Amino acid sequence: MNWKTCLVFLTAFSLAIASSPVLAKKKKKKKKKDKQNITKIIPKKEFVNALMKLADDERVPVASSTLVEKGRGEDYYSVEKLFDNDLETFWAEGAKKSGYHEWIAFHIPDDSTHLEIVPGAGKEQFENFNRPRTLLVDFYSVKYKRDKETDKLKPTFKWLGRSRYSFKDKPQPVRKKIPVKLPELAIAQRAMYIGVIILEKVYKGQFDDTSIAEVKTSAVWGEDL
Repeated sequence: MNWKTCLVFLTAFSLAIASSPVLAKKKKKKKKKDKQNITKIIPKKEFVNALMKLADDERVPVASSTLVEKGRGEDYYSVEKLFDNDLETFWAEGAKKSGYHEWIAFHIPDDSTHLEIVPGAGKEQFENFNRPRTLLVDFYSVKYKRDKETDKLKPTFKWLGRSRYSFKDKPQPVRKKIPVKLPELAIAQRAMYIGVIILEKVYKGQFDDTSIAEVKTSAVWGEDL
């Protein structure tokens, strides 16, 4: 065997060893983060409690906090005011400071394609309260199963996607297309879609409570707004 033949043989042998599944080093695949059961910003316990309230009555949204003033009823700034089709009524959060990461959970009909949000406290009180500059909207599908031992509903949820809304400092609506398609839910089990509004940056008002006037879902097929 001459030296050229020997070189070819050694090269082929080296390549065979390198390609061997036993000897070759396998690249470690990075595990994808599980996005099935995470609530992103909201603590899971609080989120599950909100889902249980929505299961009792999907018409009533749930807020992390609500402003209560002396001399006014507890429901004066209620989160239900977001869905009353009245732009002069509004929800105001009741946390300390500007309400960063305060949130609202609400039911979304499964044929919805767009979500519209009107910032602020109506036209008359617009500059009195803080109003959103930016906020997030997370979308979830939620299924409720009945626990065999306790006979109570137990929610499981899946995060579907997120939108970010930016507002001018005016009481003008911003409508955006929901970033995920909401297919028809199975009738065989209790299920629904949930939207979660999460406050971020705000425009400052006279009072350090952030307000939103109205939230509306709509089904507009064939539109890409």
